Formats: sequence, C-alpha cells, structure tokens
Amino acid sequence: MFKPSFGAMLVATCIVSAYAEDIEHISIYANRSASEQQHVLASITVLEREDIVARHATDLPALLAQLPGINLSRDGGRGQSSGVYIRGGNTGHTLVLIDGVRTGSATLGYKSLAMLPLELIERIEVIRGPRAAWYGSDALAGVIAISTRRAQAVELNANIGSFGQAGTDISLSHSAEQLTLRSTAGVSRSDGFNVREDLDPDSDGYEQKFFKLAADYQTALGQLTAQADVNSGLYQFDTAWGSEDQADTLSRAYLLGWQQQFGQWLHQAQVSRNLDRETTFGPDSRSPFNTRRDEFNYQTTTDLSTKLRLLAGINWYQEQVSKAAPDYEQDSRINRALFAGAEYQQDALQLEAVLRRDLIDQYGGNNTWQLAAGYQFSPYWLVRASRGTAFKAPSFNELYFPGFANPELKPQQSMSDELALRYKHAGLNLQFAWFDREVTNLIQGVEQAENVLLASIRGIEFSLSQQWHQFHSQLAYTWLHTQNRSTGLKLERRPEHTLNWRGSYDSDTWSVFVTSDYQSETYQGAFAPVANLAGFTLWGLGGNYQISSAFVLRVKLDNVFDKRYQSSAGYATAGANFGISINFTPQ
Repeated sequence: MFKPSFGAMLVATCIVSAYAEDIEHISIYANRSASEQQHVLASITVLEREDIVARHATDLPALLAQLPGINLSRDGGRGQSSGVYIRGGNTGHTLVLIDGVRTGSATLGYKSLAMLPLELIERIEVIRGPRAAWYGSDALAGVIAISTRRAQAVELNANIGSFGQAGTDISLSHSAEQLTLRSTAGVSRSDGFNVREDLDPDSDGYEQKFFKLAADYQTALGQLTAQADVNSGLYQFDTAWGSEDQADTLSRAYLLGWQQQFGQWLHQAQVSRNLDRETTFGPDSRSPFNTRRDEFNYQTTTDLSTKLRLLAGINWYQEQVSKAAPDYEQDSRINRALFAGAEYQQDALQLEAVLRRDLIDQYGGNNTWQLAAGYQFSPYWLVRASRGTAFKAPSFNELYFPGFANPELKPQQSMSDELALRYKHAGLNLQFAWFDREVTNLIQGVEQAENVLLASIRGIEFSLSQQWHQFHSQLAYTWLHTQNRSTGLKLERRPEHTLNWRGSYDSDTWSVFVTSDYQSETYQGAFAPVANLAGFTLWGLGGNYQISSAFVLRVKLDNVFDKRYQSSAGYATAGANFGISINFTPQ
C-alpha cells in the first residue's frame, strides 16, 4: 500500500500549472543515430552534465535509481556491489555502453556500475525496453549509454562527506585549429561503514583513481577520434562465501573512431579494446579474473527523403578470459552480426523497424527484431506501441565456473510489448507506459546456474516533470509484477512499487531541493537470510550557492530521518549522511 504522504505528493504535483518551455533532448543511442527525443518510439531518459550535477547523487547506481523503471539493490554502501534492475530484468539484462562501446566483464556477464565515477560522466541516456535488435546480446531489458567527460574549459571539483568520503577531480580542454584535446583525472576514497555486522567487525570502504585522455582531429577525409580511459581502485566487502573480503579493480578502454559524410551517406567506424580486471583476496586465498573484449563497429546512415531514413551496419567482437582463478573449459568466443533498420514519418504517423542477426561461436545464429509505431494525434499528445525480441548469451562464469557452471545452458530469450502515451506542452512533460515481457530460459540459481522455463514481467511507468516560474518538480512511479512460472514465486529483489519525487526552487544565485524515495516490500529469495524485506521511504535535502562567477558550493543531506533499512537481505545501508562539494570554473 502507498503511504498517505505519497498520495498527497502525487496530487500536489499534478495540479501545479506549468508555463516554462522545455528544452528538447537528443537521443543518440536509441536508434543508433541522433534524433530528437520526441521522435524516438521508446521510453528514454537523457541526463546531461548539468542534470547529473543537480541531482547530487552519491554515485552512479544511486543516480540511476531515481529514474522511472529502475530499482537498486545494494550489498552495502558506495563501492560495494550494486544491482541495477531495469523493468524487472536481471542486472545482466542491461547493456552498458561507454562512448558507444560495449563494456563489462565477460566472466560476470555485465558491467559493474559501483566503481564507475560520476565525475567521469558527461551524459547518460537510459533506454528502457529491449534494444537487442540494434545492439545484440545483453540489451534484453534496456541500455545504459554513458558518454564520458567533454569539458569545454578548465574545471576543478572537490568534495567531502560522511564516512571519511573525500575526492577531487580536474577536467581540461584545449583546441588548436582542427585538433581538440580533452582530459579528466581524479581520485576518490571513503572509510565506509560495516556492511555485515554478523561477519567482519570492520569498516568497508574504497579507494579509486581515474583518468581520461581524448583527441578529436578534423581532416578532409573525416573526423578522427582517439581516446584512452583508465579506472583503478580497491573496495572492501563482507560476504558469507569464503574468506575473501577485498578486491582490486582495473578497467582500461582504448578507442579509435572515424566518421565522414559522403553525399547523403554518413559513415561511422570504431575499433576498441576493453580490459577488465578484478582480483578478490583475503587472508587465505586470491582469485584473479581478467577479461578482454576487442570490438569493431561500422554503420552507415542516409535520409532517402524527408520521410525515410535507413541505417545498416556490422558488428564484430571477441571476448576472452585471459586469466581466472579456476581453469575454464573454454576461454574465448567470437560474435559476428549484421543489422539494418528504417524510420518512416508521414505527417502524424511514425514507423520504425529493425532486424539483426548475431552468430556466436557457442550457439550459432540468433535473430532479433523490433517494430514500433507512433501517432501524434495533437501537437501535444503522442501514442505509441512496440514489440520486439531480445536474447542474452550465458556468461563464462555461468558456463564454466567450477561448482556453479552449467555447460548445457541456453541463451535467455524474450518477447516484449509496450504501449505508451506522452503529453508535452509549456513546461509540462507527462509520460505513461505499460510493458509486458516474457523471458524463456531465464538463468537463475544459487548453487548451480539453470534455465527457468518461463518468467513473466509486466508493469506500468508514470513520470511527470513540470516547471512553474522558479519551482520545478519531477515524479517517477513504477508498478512491477514478476513471476517465475515454474515456482509461482516473484523474481528476487524486484519491489512491486517504487516512487521517486524531487522538488526544487531556483533563484539567480542559489537553489534548494527536497527528495523523497519510496520502495515497497521486496522478495529476497529462498536462500536469503530474510525472505521479504520491509518497504521504506528516504528523504533528502540539498542546495547550491553561487559564491562568485567562478565558485559554486553544493550541500546534500541524505536519509534525513536516519531510516534503518535494507535493499539486500543482511546488508546494512548508510544512515543519515552528508556531502559537501565545491566547483571552480575560471571565467
């Protein structure tokens, strides 16, 4: 049941009049080409750098949990493992792209977001719903597309907070004729707190260093891009499995890109290498896991007319486990893919279609497709519908890790439907979406990975953003129903109700905001210390002050009423905590 305070909040938010003009965001990744968000037939949220900073989130998982259709499960605090679930999908059902490149560990089968610093992020685009027809395996529940910092000038940030939190970062940019250089570097650390009082009586903190260097060079043959990212760190954790309680992490990404317009055809190519290393260790053991992914992408786009756009391309990547604590039966696989899509618009009618074929060493061919239609029945109202398929190949751990692996696993596959309605006018943006997804061969398991015959996921998303003079309000609500059809039980760690609200007031030199986040009871699974965790509501406060033209001070207080709660059974979360940061941008 909803708490009365949230009912009042919803009513108050809906009745406020709105007059300010919205700024239209651009979607880059939903259809692999730049399009105005209002012309994309998918549920997407775009956060630019100023949006990310304004939300004052402690880390990337906390930021994502404020968005529609997303819930978060934490095994502790900042730095510890965090599960991000989009529309009821597993953590591994979300593809994470960084600067257009597929990322994540081949052994885990997904990208860990807990140690990805917000300070390194320029832009986030979250696409809710399947996108495998565009991107292949992993994009079963959605895509999180991250663009790293592209500072236009010198920028320096520093922060401190509860539990010994401290960090600093600097971004630089320099342009000379056809060449532009950009770099970002920073460090961050925290003492943390004891996340499992029944295990080690110690604080579980983290340390982190990150660096990015990028160059863009414009030539007569097109724009060339080169980029290198390095993110290293250490985090401490508590677990009932084994004696290991610390982990060293190192992620490195190297990218070369090219794009050029020849006539009416835009050509883009990208080659990249991602290296992911994590070594867990303790007093009695040490477990290294090193994986590598080499990838090549090429696509071409053309507008055949003002009504029809075509896009086609190829994708190749090789995943390899270069070192692991156990010996894997296989340590490498290659994926080859072809894809093509079309977008058509005639007056108020919009149509989209895309088809992709992946050929994976271990499984042969996988075909995915997606169809969507939208109709703008007034200048402010759009209705749309879509249906699509998706799949996810099992990870190396699921296939080959001793004691857990199941070499007979089949790829997870899904069929998804969505109906949505959107209203946008004069500062008021309202979106409502119904979605339904059936997943066959869903991979579950504690002692051994196994395919669940069928799982069903359906839900409703509602979001409302409005501006009235200097007041701004954002509300996101998600209802979710999940079921393992084999057992009749809910899927683990998916709350039925989540609601996030943020209200703010902005003046010329200062601003303040209030946040409230609600999550209902969650089923934790048959093997969890507690089968069901109670729901909770968290409140936050914050503000900004423009000290001068160059300095901005930001303050945030999370969990104002010191609520004791858990989002993962057995793991403590932070009580009342604060953060203070200062930004320096010389004029």
